[in-house]
Formats: sequence, C-alpha cells, structure tokens
Amino acid sequence: MTEIKSKWNIVSLMIFFTILGFTYHIGQLLWGIVMIATLFWIFMLCDCLQRNTDNFPRKGEHDKLIWSLSIIFLNFIGAIMYYFLVRMQEKGDGINMNETIE
Repeated sequence: MTEIKSKWNIVSLMIFFTILGFTYHIGQLLWGIVMIATLFWIFMLCDCLQRNTDNFPRKGEHDKLIWSLSIIFLNFIGAIMYYFLVRMQEKGDGINMNETIE
C-alpha cells in the first residue's frame, strides 16, 4: 500500500507543479494585457485633455468635459468609445459619414 501511495503522491505533485507553471505563464500574459489596456486608457485620456474643443465631432461647448469624465469613469470601455467616436472621425478628415453617396 505504501508503494501505491508514494506513486500517487509523486503524480499529484507533478500535476500540482504543472498547474502552477501554467498559472504563472497565464498570469504573466494577463498582466501584459492589463498593462496594454492601461497604457491605451492613459493615451486616450491625454489625447482628450490635449485636444482643442473645436476638434470634437459635435463641436459642443462641454464635449471635452463629457468625454474626459466618460474616459475616467468608464475606464477601458470609455477609452474604446472615445477612440472610435472621436479619434477615428478625425482620420477621415474631409469625409462626412452622414452624407449619402449618389
């Protein structure tokens, strides 16, 4: 019986260290993703704060304040919304998305 128990102890230790190794590598990957998301959030917040109020798509009086607060309180989701709704609109330059092509 002791020989069987010792074999199971060795197998269980091997499984434990394998799981520990996988979780270490997955943890490193998750930290990398968190760092990239945080850098993207900071970059979008800085872009919003440095942008002139005339460069927002709606050109409203409080657009800068609204976008800044949405990026701060919605974090990564707010940064993604800002990227697609404000920053990508700037790249179109002369293209108006609301016009129909005839």
